[in-house]
Amino acid sequence: MNEVKLSALLTASAAPWRRTRRLALLSGILVAVATIALLALSGWFITAAAIAGAAGPTVARGFNYLVPAATIRLLAILRTAGRYFERLLSHRAALGTLASLRTTLFGRAAAAEASGRLHLSGGEGASLLGRDVDQLEDRIIRAPQIAGAFAGLLVAGFLAAITGIIPALGVTLCLVGACMLTTWLAKQMLPDLARRDAAASIDLKVALAEYAAAAGEIAVYDLIARVSSGLEHVAARHDDAQFRLARAQAAIATIPTAAAGIAGALALATAHGGAALAAMAALAAVAAGESIAGYARAQIRAPSVDEASARLEMIAAMGIPDPVSTLPGVPILTIVTSIERHRLTPGARVAIVGPSGCGKTRLLTTLAGLRADAPQEIIVGERAASDVGLYQLRQQFALVPQDPMLIAGTVLDNLRLARVGISENEIWEALSTACLDQEVRALPDRLDQWIGEDGVQLSGGQRKRLAVARGLLAARPWLLLDEPSEGLDSDTEARLVAGLRAWLDRSGQGILLVSHRAAPLALCDEVIRLGDG
Repeated sequence: MNEVKLSALLTASAAPWRRTRRLALLSGILVAVATIALLALSGWFITAAAIAGAAGPTVARGFNYLVPAATIRLLAILRTAGRYFERLLSHRAALGTLASLRTTLFGRAAAAEASGRLHLSGGEGASLLGRDVDQLEDRIIRAPQIAGAFAGLLVAGFLAAITGIIPALGVTLCLVGACMLTTWLAKQMLPDLARRDAAASIDLKVALAEYAAAAGEIAVYDLIARVSSGLEHVAARHDDAQFRLARAQAAIATIPTAAAGIAGALALATAHGGAALAAMAALAAVAAGESIAGYARAQIRAPSVDEASARLEMIAAMGIPDPVSTLPGVPILTIVTSIERHRLTPGARVAIVGPSGCGKTRLLTTLAGLRADAPQEIIVGERAASDVGLYQLRQQFALVPQDPMLIAGTVLDNLRLARVGISENEIWEALSTACLDQEVRALPDRLDQWIGEDGVQLSGGQRKRLAVARGLLAARPWLLLDEPSEGLDSDTEARLVAGLRAWLDRSGQGILLVSHRAAPLALCDEVIRLGDG
């Protein structure tokens, strides 16, 4: 089992963007230095120019305003350019990193779901792979601002030191103290609020997803008022949690601004060397407040990011089973029921019959590797199916479940899930076998027709036949069909059975078929009876 920590997955996803992140860090430092230098120089220049002007025409004419003015323009340009590239590069790195991380986590979640180690509702999955992954963006885009905060502290302290040791100490202590106080308060006040906010957000998404899935029933049974009332309570808890978190974050965010004002006042009151240098030191301290505000925002957001990371750690720790060697050839299947032992050779056509609830579907899904609780003893080759593992079983079996899942996409998108490299001729052959080719050709966009989430634009019979075509295209040695003709009229059912018989004759595939209808059972020459069937 390939188990790793979230930090390792994040590092691997961020590796291709290492150079971009370094450039973003340099841009963040440039912004901080340029901002403080710009405001400090502007304060010195304006004050010095005013003093020179007040001293008379002779002093004013001797005052060199060209170099400071040009430097101010240069710093303004550098600040603007630095801010642009810092935002551009940090967001580019963040979006690229999270795109890779999201797909990696999705793969782990899918593998864990398939093996029964993880059970998530649609709302929980959307929250984990959506909101929680988005939270990690903050760590990447705030990194340049944290670097800028430290650079800003150094520059502000240096400029204050020009006017004396006391202003330098006052400015440094105020700004460093603000950073330390912000970090301490964020750790004390925010984790519990962030946890409540995350839980409320998940509850709201789960409720919305579950009610949306039952929208038709809610309307038919006149439950709109009751459901709306329930959603209002969930939404109110969510809003209250968000408000409490935002209020605490806003309170902590005032600390850098207040500290910058105090630092500026101290510098102005204690600076030596004249009014111009005092203005320079004071405005440098005030400008440094913007830099440490970036650090403060990172600390304020840290509890929410940590909370999201803790939840995502669960998926990262699930791991993906290590790839194992394929089963030798096409193994013989052995199914042992309470009545007899059945030995199925490759290419066998077997019907699984019995009353509802006797374990027919569990038998098929155990063979497919999706569960391991079939009441029968199932042996693949010489090993129990539950011990073989999904990665080996899926090389042998193509499952068409009773209630197939379709992705939100086109007809072609859903068919191409079967395997890589399917040709268009193969697609049309499979659709013809599933008696769906004429209906797909009649669609406005044919194979590129959008069918909506879970095939909502298709009828129940069309969804089932599209899943049958997908199972055929998988080209596995065994087909596992669970009620393949359910929802079809008798004529379409007869054509589907004929198409499947011709396909099996050509391909030599074996089939295990579950059906309560007589027509599909004609495909099979052997019957396994379960329960009292």
